[in-house]
Amino acid sequence: MNGYLRIYFILFGLSMNVLMTTADHLMIDRRILQEAKTLIEHGHSVTLLAGFECEKRESYTQDGINIERFKYDWSDSRFLQLVKRIGLRPGTLIHKFAWLVFRSWAFRFSKLNSFEQYIVDRMFDFPADVIHIHDYPMLAAGVVAASKSNLPLVYDAHELYYAQTQLPVKTQRKYKRREARLIKKAHAVITVNPYIAKLMQSRYKIPLPHVLMNAAYKKPFFPGDLIRKKFDIPECTKIVIYQGWISSNRGIDVLVSAAKYFKEGVVLVVVGYGEYESQLRKIVAENDLVDRVYFYGGVPSDSLHEVTCGADLGVIPYHGVDENNFFCSPNKLFEFAVAKLPFICNDLPFLKDIINQYKNGIIADLSNPTAIAAVVNRFFQEDEAMSEISAFAAKAGDDLNWDIEGKKLMSIYSNLPFNHRES
Repeated sequence: MNGYLRIYFILFGLSMNVLMTTADHLMIDRRILQEAKTLIEHGHSVTLLAGFECEKRESYTQDGINIERFKYDWSDSRFLQLVKRIGLRPGTLIHKFAWLVFRSWAFRFSKLNSFEQYIVDRMFDFPADVIHIHDYPMLAAGVVAASKSNLPLVYDAHELYYAQTQLPVKTQRKYKRREARLIKKAHAVITVNPYIAKLMQSRYKIPLPHVLMNAAYKKPFFPGDLIRKKFDIPECTKIVIYQGWISSNRGIDVLVSAAKYFKEGVVLVVVGYGEYESQLRKIVAENDLVDRVYFYGGVPSDSLHEVTCGADLGVIPYHGVDENNFFCSPNKLFEFAVAKLPFICNDLPFLKDIINQYKNGIIADLSNPTAIAAVVNRFFQEDEAMSEISAFAAKAGDDLNWDIEGKKLMSIYSNLPFNHRES
């Protein structure tokens, strides 16, 4: 859409069909849902294709968002067309051999592998005026779909995806090269903090990406006792909380081990889910920590605030195992902010910037259990320091919230080159 048409678009309140995609097939990221809700609040419709490897096909509406979930059928529409054209009979040996050859070609040489082609096919099933994709796994499909439909493309990079230490080095390099090439096709690039934005600008030779922080909606403080009631924890006991995805390389195992050295009257509550929880439970059993470590389980994003408000101290135990962790700005940072909760963390750039600006937390050495226990115990023993940090934490959410970040999203959208559908 040119400048004049964009002004017309805004003045007369015409609505857009925004098509979002994400690989999230378990729990949809809060950031994605908030962006969708903000667009809807401004009069637009949002269809979110959320997960392509789900257990079953689902279609439902949540907070006005049309959510579609898919079960990948391990096919490729390009191969099906080829088979039909040359007359290969399904089930024959030559058909099976042709499929193996085709899959290898798609993975090694095509713009899209078979899974990405499946995503593109699903995207074409829904009307769109703009395509908004979340994270690297959606990028190639988004570029192709937007190009074929002549639509603006928004690329929302929640992290440095290629930099994850669990990925083989060869895979990291491949993803980085591919992202560097494809990212230039996006009309707007968004990421989560200034550090990652500057890295992407420098490494990919693109304009500085927009920054939308992973902020949560600002909510009234909820003097909750959900944690205490669930585990029968006395009022005099202090609660340390970790919340989020439970996986290795996040320092959660070190945090759980630290509970062994907490002073009497301090416990740890782990809120979230993930396969790594079984390893954490082994640590608890081996160290007889059943009365010091509690596993709350997963909590829907719209219920997390009430749970978080019931804690006394948050922990972000991430350490710089890779660039993705080193430059992190996790959801829990902002959930702590709107819950008025002070926190402790390692010396990581963005987290340090937040603490320097808002004085709402403590930078500490969280590399081993005794170091973590030392800072936790000191926090609860020093009443004056605890009160001061808690007072600053109570104000941090005034700035670190989605009410502010949502306005930035709409500003980004107002400058997209729309090609609005004809009515």
